[in-house]
Amino acid sequence: MLVQSSSAFCQSKRPSDNRTENPAGEIYGNVIDSLENIPLGYITIRVFSSKSNELIGGAISEENGHFSITNIPLGSYNLDLSFTGYKTRVIKNVVLSDMYSTLHLKNVLLEPLFLEEVEVTGSGPMISYEIDKKVLHVEDQINTDGQTAIEILENLPSISISSDGTVSLRGSSSFTLLIDGVPTVLDAGDYLASLPASAVKEIEVITNPSAKYDAEGMSGVMNIITKKSNLEGVSLLLSGQTGTFNNHSSDLALSLKRKKFSFDLGGGWRIRNRPNNQIEDRITNYDSTENQLYSEGISNWSRSNWTVNGSCSWTPNNAHLLVLSARIKSNLMRGDNSLEYLNYDNGLLIEQFTAEPNKYIQFMNNSFSMSYQYNFKRNKDHNISFKAIANFSGANQQDTTFNYNIDGSIASGNLYTETGPSNANRFKIDYQLPINGNTFEAGIQSQFGLSGDIGKNYVYNTANHTFEFDSLFSSDVDYVRDIHAAYTMFGGKRENLGYQIGLRAEYTYRTISSTQAIEFTQINRLDWFPSAHFSYNLKRKGQIIVSYSRRIERPRSYYFEPFVTWSSPYLVRSGNPNLQPTYINAFEINYMKPLKRKSFYSLELYARQNNGVIQRLSSVYDEGILITRPENIGASSSFGLEGMIDHKLTDWWQINAGINTYYFSITGTLSNRDYDTESFNYSGRLTNTFNVKKEWIIQLISRYTSASVTAQGESYDNFVQDISIKRSILKKRVSITFQGRNVLNTSRRKSNSQIENVSVSSLSTPLYPQLSLALTVKLNNYQKIFDRQEEMDDF
Repeated sequence: MLVQSSSAFCQSKRPSDNRTENPAGEIYGNVIDSLENIPLGYITIRVFSSKSNELIGGAISEENGHFSITNIPLGSYNLDLSFTGYKTRVIKNVVLSDMYSTLHLKNVLLEPLFLEEVEVTGSGPMISYEIDKKVLHVEDQINTDGQTAIEILENLPSISISSDGTVSLRGSSSFTLLIDGVPTVLDAGDYLASLPASAVKEIEVITNPSAKYDAEGMSGVMNIITKKSNLEGVSLLLSGQTGTFNNHSSDLALSLKRKKFSFDLGGGWRIRNRPNNQIEDRITNYDSTENQLYSEGISNWSRSNWTVNGSCSWTPNNAHLLVLSARIKSNLMRGDNSLEYLNYDNGLLIEQFTAEPNKYIQFMNNSFSMSYQYNFKRNKDHNISFKAIANFSGANQQDTTFNYNIDGSIASGNLYTETGPSNANRFKIDYQLPINGNTFEAGIQSQFGLSGDIGKNYVYNTANHTFEFDSLFSSDVDYVRDIHAAYTMFGGKRENLGYQIGLRAEYTYRTISSTQAIEFTQINRLDWFPSAHFSYNLKRKGQIIVSYSRRIERPRSYYFEPFVTWSSPYLVRSGNPNLQPTYINAFEINYMKPLKRKSFYSLELYARQNNGVIQRLSSVYDEGILITRPENIGASSSFGLEGMIDHKLTDWWQINAGINTYYFSITGTLSNRDYDTESFNYSGRLTNTFNVKKEWIIQLISRYTSASVTAQGESYDNFVQDISIKRSILKKRVSITFQGRNVLNTSRRKSNSQIENVSVSSLSTPLYPQLSLALTVKLNNYQKIFDRQEEMDDF
């Protein structure tokens, strides 16, 4: 109803073309809760003529409390402000004249209604839908305290997280990650694993982006919306968490808002360990020999990081918005392994040793951005914006492998180091113009990327117990990639039909140079990426959304480096300088229907065709040694149906369930070998939320992923059960949350693969139990530290 009312007001307040000569005024301001001093969104503001009581215009306040009513004929009016749960406020005799045609109501106070013996304990839906995206409302979940964004994403049926932290959206780990609309140069999984969930307000998942977004990413775009307080004064959020296996974290968010300025400062520190039991059984068949290489041990992938970020925004009026932000992040990732190897020929033990392949990656990233938006005539629908983003990164990586004899002496070893800076800068301009109820959008963007890697390989000398430099497998690489883009879009609504058509062009320039004698192809390529979105509102509140987009997945820079590095005594990896991008055609049909008690269900039918698919394939490098490298193997297709229901069964019990089923196939040939395979896959998630009494909330999250296929094998199914128990005290300003992950100890990562004459079976089992306790303090109802303004500032 709010949307319908807002639309009606917008129509009534806009004069026809033959009235644009007459002088008109504007009333704007913001609405505040008189007790909590917090901004109020979705407040209905109506303007009535003082003489005839005729409705002249109106608006709905935004989430931050701001509202603006334009094109009001000069005269005397009464303002009516109303919303459920608040006393209706009437401001009489507001006059717009030739001299004072604009009126700024800085703080309009609304007084709450107190309903005795009634307490609202419900929350909004966990997930909501818009024309081009689904939105995961993180604030409505209780399992966020002490957790990271990567763990919250597990609540979406289309998201899967592997044991090594790789995030996949509908089966693909290739997607564009944005933080408040700003791209990050870090790996998506690494960034999400270090971002505290307590700092996240919403996560927008855009599986079929419009032409306005970068075309990069096979499965779409994920935009993380961080929390920013709209409170006038000071707000504070402080949280800490400790858990088993040396998992700890602490986060701080401080917000200051005063008049036209707001400042946000945040920081965090965390250590995450995910130890696993690793088992691998590799069988190689020669002419008359069957060789079995069996390994078992503990593997732990740990992440420790700290982050400091801040932003400042200036809003002198409804026409201007300037935001400056900075983020400094330090990330240390370690892969520590201790594996026992047994080597058999035809069942006879011929070798036994211990290997410790370890990985160390230190990453530092500094990100700065500036954005400015100008609203023409204070109309937020007609605006131009500019954004500049600068990223400066540096990395230091060490991969060390030691192989030990039975007596503990070192048999052999390898060391690979890689250092280098990486800079990425981006500039963009966007323009939006309303035209007779439609919207025209256009924009340009330029990205400039430069990175350099110095890779050095060393071999351990057992005679003098030192590493010696190996120039054959060492090289310096410089990588340049610039992308220049332009887009245009046109959209609008006619009765129940909504539409949005767009076209994007991207020109890519790429060069790679190396100290080794390797020829890299220089790229000068122009690509076109159309998009189309249509929505239709049905009579009984249902909605259908149909969309199409063309996208691209460009290989990462390190995918091109053909240098061999050792992962274990029997496994090496390499890049491929001849890789080509993958092009994607994506179709979706979505249906969403609201139910009673703020419930809904949705169905999403999707199809995706990928040409030039990149997958890491394994082959025999040397006797008993495998090598993996990325290859363009052909094409893949997926056709699926994703369903979800969010339903409040009772006042104290709410469920959110989702299932994703899809058919997946790969067709391709490489080196005279066919890689044709197919499978039917499905995954499901069920979240039960119980509001026990007033301060207790219990949440049970169950997740299941079916078996699937890869180009060279298959992966097995997996089931995980999590639990969260939250207790709120001191009027919900303080909360204590107990969390248990994989509480039934059922999580497994098992796979089989066939590589020429080699078959490999692997099993990874996380150590158990994974328990944590978190404490969160929220001080949003600040102590008043500023004096009130003059009388006209506070209605």
